[in-house]
Order: sequence, then structure tokens, then C-alpha cells
Amino acid sequence: MLYTKYLEKMKECPFCETKDRIFISKPYAYLTYAKCPYHPHHLLVIPKRHITSFFDITDKEQRDINQLIKAGTKILKKLNYNIFTILVREGDKSAKSIKHLHYHLIPNDPIGDLNHVGEPRKMLSKKEIEKLSAQILSIIN
Repeated sequence: MLYTKYLEKMKECPFCETKDRIFISKPYAYLTYAKCPYHPHHLLVIPKRHITSFFDITDKEQRDINQLIKAGTKILKKLNYNIFTILVREGDKSAKSIKHLHYHLIPNDPIGDLNHVGEPRKMLSKKEIEKLSAQILSIIN
């Protein structure tokens, strides 16, 4: 089944109802595999509490998430992957994602040369760097 069809048919949160596919469980999060993977060894770290925003994580949840990310990346290293991507995902069906905060551990991620719309990435110009820097610094200051 295509991932888009899976999202359309989904009635319950698949991360809240996951009980039978947990590799490592901590009090506040767990490590599992991706049902719709980018790569065969694509792993997920998921908070047990149904939260949608990275900003809602408690310190205890963050501790468990960090430990599971480290455990998951060690597993990928033992599977002989030298590179991997850690991707934090908020989102909902309109963003083609599950509306439950989760972390992807993806080995040998090939998207590095494409931008957010699938086009080849380009270096920022000096003018673009100045604009970006001004935007970020205005928020920080």
C-alpha cells in the first residue's frame, strides 16, 4: 500500500496503538521500525505520550528520546552504515506525516543533494546570506 493511501485510511494514531513492534522501550519513548520506510533499516523513536510539537517534550521524555536515538544509531553502525540522518518530524496528514511527534533514523540517506522541492541544491549567494542572517538575528535579538 502506498504511504499516501495509508494516511487516508488511518483512523487512530498508529504511534499510540503500536504495541507489537517495539524493539526497545523506555518509560517515555520507544524505538521501532518504520512501516513506510525510506530505507529498509529505517528506524523511528517515538514518545509514548501523544504530543504533536517538539516544544511540548518534557525533560524526562527528552532524556528517553536521546537514549533511544543513541541506541538506534549504534544499531545502524552495527549494521555497517557509516552515515545516517536524524530527522525530527512534527506534522499532520496535510504535511504527509503522522500527527504525533517522532524521530527518523535513516541510514544512507540519499536526499543530501536535493532541496525541499526535490531540485538540486544551490549555494546561497552573498545577498541571500545577508537576508537570511538578518532574519535570524532579528529573532534572536
